[in-house]
Amino acid sequence: MLFLTHSAGFTHSVVRRATQARLAYAEVQLTEAAKGRMTITATQDCGDINAENLKRFDAVLFYTTGELPIPKSGQQALLDWIRAGGAFAGSHSATDTFYEFPGYMDMVGGAFAGHPWHKEVGVRVEESGHPAVAHLGSSFKITDEIYQFENFRRYPLRVLMTLDPDSIDDIQKGRRKDGDYALAWCKDYGEGAMFYTALGHREDVWSDPRFQEHLMAGIEWAVAAPSESIPAPAGAQVLFDGTNLDGWKQKSGDQVAGWKIEDGAMVSSRSGDIVTRKEYGGPFLLHVEFFVPITPTTNGWQDRGNSGVYVQGRYEVQVLDSYGLTLRAGDCGAIYGKHIPVVNASRPAGRWQSYDIEFTPPSVSEEVTKMAKSRMSVWHNGVRIHDDVEVDSPTAAGMGGEPGIGPIMLQDHGHAVRYRNIWLLPR
Repeated sequence: MLFLTHSAGFTHSVVRRATQARLAYAEVQLTEAAKGRMTITATQDCGDINAENLKRFDAVLFYTTGELPIPKSGQQALLDWIRAGGAFAGSHSATDTFYEFPGYMDMVGGAFAGHPWHKEVGVRVEESGHPAVAHLGSSFKITDEIYQFENFRRYPLRVLMTLDPDSIDDIQKGRRKDGDYALAWCKDYGEGAMFYTALGHREDVWSDPRFQEHLMAGIEWAVAAPSESIPAPAGAQVLFDGTNLDGWKQKSGDQVAGWKIEDGAMVSSRSGDIVTRKEYGGPFLLHVEFFVPITPTTNGWQDRGNSGVYVQGRYEVQVLDSYGLTLRAGDCGAIYGKHIPVVNASRPAGRWQSYDIEFTPPSVSEEVTKMAKSRMSVWHNGVRIHDDVEVDSPTAAGMGGEPGIGPIMLQDHGHAVRYRNIWLLPR
């Protein structure tokens, strides 16, 4: 793993080197903690972030500040490397860096917005089964500088632990209106993965075995980049949990959905499109996991694991084997026929993938003909591929009906595409 501790802004004491020949405190502690698990190459040279050098590493860890002197070629190389299967990890000030690099900020999931607290606090573990926090129990206490974040959105991130507001008497110092002070999170990023922890300001934190295991296990999780189902959050409506199709029916009429269930996934079986029995307005976030089958390389463009997720039955996000291709408006992740993904975040056919679709429905005025357009943001395997784009009309093969409400539809295009873990979170 490459451990970058360049300080272009504030220099934290844990990464201050007495001389360039001597490692900083955090570098020493991590090197010791990683023995037998991972080889650490510590550097303060931003020139090490380039396409050729990144090929040497399975993971990169940032503990950096300020606008890093990495050229645009190096910036792009970093994101490309993660999307291609690299593991990115960040500690503490990795969110207080690269503000002028939007792709980085979007990848890391939040931006430093101050540290209201530096004291002993309680921390709640939110996903106790994740290896980065499995050793911490349901809660613990620690003394550290505690960050708050802007441009942070809980979903589609996976928040692993958060500040317990009841553990401190001055929670009002925080500026988040939602009171959500997450302290560690992770997500897929194309074929790779990202892990971030806000802890790590103090020397005694870096020498704390709990923090060392938290950081190492989080990095190892990102290196493994497992194809895991994302737990449905509190308040979500589960549309498919792998056990039955009671909430689904055929697109036409009221017939029971004809798709099969195999190993906790529903499988398209040439019986036609299916829709949820319930209709949804919005706004909402829709999470869908899908598996495109491997097809013969001689198959035509649209004959490679074709299906689609239709929001409100009208707006299709295409499902297709588009791995490694230059994308068109009919490829995987496209809002079919209307918007091409800004980047190809597909995994190879034969691996599970995910969509997180944030949908804002059209608003209808007193005159129905004067209607605002639907808007969508889409994350494909954790990578934002559409950012609040306008969808001016239904896509091809969409359903009719009253604007602003409709079911979730899954397209049967004749291929054995699988779906699992589908949930919808009202906004």
